[in-house]
This record gives sequence, structure tokens and C-alpha cells, in this order.
Amino acid sequence: MRVLFAVSPGIGHLFPTVPLAWALRAAGHEVLVATAAESVEAAVHAGLPAVETAPASAIAAIFGTATGPPDERARRMSERGKRIAEAGHEVHELLLRTFGQISAVTAAATAEVARRWRPDLVVHSRLQGAGLAAASALGVPAVEHGFNLQSEDDLAARFLPHLAEAYERAGAPPALPRRRVVIHVAPPEMMLGPSDAALSMRYVPYNAGGELPEWLWRPPERPRVLITMGTVVPRLQGVGGLARMLAAARDVDADFVLALGGDADLAPLGPLPPNVRPVGWVPLHHLLDGSAAVAHHGGSGTTMAALAAAVPQLILPHGADQFINATAVAGLGVGAWCPPADVDAATVSKLLTDTAVTAAARAAATRMAELPAPADLAAQLTDLI
Repeated sequence: MRVLFAVSPGIGHLFPTVPLAWALRAAGHEVLVATAAESVEAAVHAGLPAVETAPASAIAAIFGTATGPPDERARRMSERGKRIAEAGHEVHELLLRTFGQISAVTAAATAEVARRWRPDLVVHSRLQGAGLAAASALGVPAVEHGFNLQSEDDLAARFLPHLAEAYERAGAPPALPRRRVVIHVAPPEMMLGPSDAALSMRYVPYNAGGELPEWLWRPPERPRVLITMGTVVPRLQGVGGLARMLAAARDVDADFVLALGGDADLAPLGPLPPNVRPVGWVPLHHLLDGSAAVAHHGGSGTTMAALAAAVPQLILPHGADQFINATAVAGLGVGAWCPPADVDAATVSKLLTDTAVTAAARAAATRMAELPAPADLAAQLTDLI
């Protein structure tokens, strides 16, 4: 069986699909990733063959977030995130319009790759309509791969009106593939919305490779708290939003690990408190292992990885779907959230001592671990052919 993975730009969309791609490959199937330029290298580093479907400049022009001073970018990102959160468990029309444009930009190349390679199945990230269009053009089944806790039964149908240009560029009539499956990466009872019609798959964190430092193996002498803002927030807004968090860390009886990757400029933060250790790129799930809590931006990958690792979360949302994830974490009782400018030592200390939150985080992780592994789903997907 040949499986084409059509993935929206950004590692936040690519990384959740890697475990299923690995599982299919390990089962003897052929896998190919079709994604925009900024994600091709990440797919290659994951050991997957990949083709480019759009240049990075075309994607940046659509998102329009990389212009202006950091403060202005932060304001726009926050306003956009709050608007997205208005729709609750449903995907906001703003995102459907934006990713409809992304789908259109990548549709022609995705469909061309599909026609040449002839996949038996197309797996697409949740908002990559180019995958739907390619599956329709070839008449093969499509699998929608989730990456967070949002769920709605009619998402593809609501998305379709925004995909007219994508379907046209793919040379396909504007209709959904006859055979479709949706995969969620959390138990139905944890999803924000109806999920009875979907397949549930265990969330297996993939955060690329990286050298693990020696200190990571030593048991911490006091609680260890991980701080991360993912990859997008530092790139678009800088690290200024962490100033209050780091000021709070100074007054908390814990050791903090500041993980912003190897490229973030920490100079605007000034001298770090003595109990804060900055690190380069270390796989997130290894940093979560042994952490008593994690403070983060609320990105879906970080949220889901922390859920899988049973680590209580403090979310400091900046934009995108981060406000939705923050609300979900609080609703599940596995953490709390507050605006980045409002965090203080008391907030962090409370999270570290709240036994109810710790117990809820462990229960959630146990339930997630009971779901079928990607290898189990890989076997089920062959039944679609």
C-alpha cells in the first residue's frame, strides 16, 4: 500500500503525523510526505521522503504575521487567538478561510505528486484541504489526522466551501472523497465536541531527535519546571513575553529549564535567575519526563505531549489555538492558565502543590495510554483500500 501524507506547513502539523507514518512504513507500506517548504526538512529529518508543495514565501504572505515590531505582532497574534477561541470546539471560520488559502497554494503540486505516485490512501492534517482534493481527484480514501482536542463531525463539510480554488487547481470536482476516516489523538471523553464517529489513537509524542544532556538523567534535587514557548512564538514575537514568568521563577522553590530551541535570542531577557537553566534543542518528551510541571504557550503539540506525560500544565496563551487548549486543560483539571503578563510566583507554586491537579494529570495520561497505538491504526487503515 502507498500512503501520501498531505500536511499543512509547520512542524506543529507535521510532528503529530510522524508516528503513524512510521507505523505504516514499519508494516511494509510506502510513505511519502507532501508539504510546504518550511516543513520539508523536518520530514526528512524524521526519516521520511518528502516533496515540496509551496515555497515558504507563499505561506508567509497568507499568514501575514511576520511583519512589524514584536509588540505589534504579539498584539495581532493575541487578538486572532481570542477570535479563534470564540468558536469553542468548532474550527473558527477565520481558520477555515486561512487554511483554504493554504490548501489552494499547495493543491496543484499535491495533486501532481499524487497522480505521479498513485497512492492508495491519502492522510491529511486536519486543515490541509489539498489532501482532500488530491484524494477526490484520484478516487482514493482520505484520512483526517487530528492533532489537538477539538472535534466536530461536520468539519470537512464546513471546510469544503473554502476549498473551491484548491479543488480547481487539483483538477477535481468540489466534493468530499466517498470514503473518509477521522483520527483523534485523545479519548472521546476528553475531546471538545462530538467524537463518536472518529477513530481514537494514542498520542505518541514526536519532537525530532536531539542529544540528551547528562544532567537530564540525574534525579532532580527539587521540583523541576519546564518552560517552553514552542517554535512559532519566539520566531514571531521574540521572547519578551517570558519576562514575567522568569521573574516569578526567581521566587519559586524549584529549578527551571528554559527550552526555546537553539535559535532563540535570549538577550532581551537580561540575566537569567540562578535557578533557570537555558537549553538548546532537546526533544520535548524527554524534558517532560521528570518534570513536576510545565509552563508553556498552549501550542497543541506541547499540550498533548504534557497530557501524555502526566505533567501538570500552566498555559500562557499568545494566539492561534492556544486559548482553546488553555481552556481545555483547565476544564480537564490538569492545569491552569493565565495571560503571560499576569503570571507570578504564587501561580507557579500553587500548581506545584495542587495534589488534585497532579492526580488528574496522571489519570488523563493513563487513559490516553489505553488507546490503540499508531501501529494498531495502521492495520485498520488497510481495510479502507
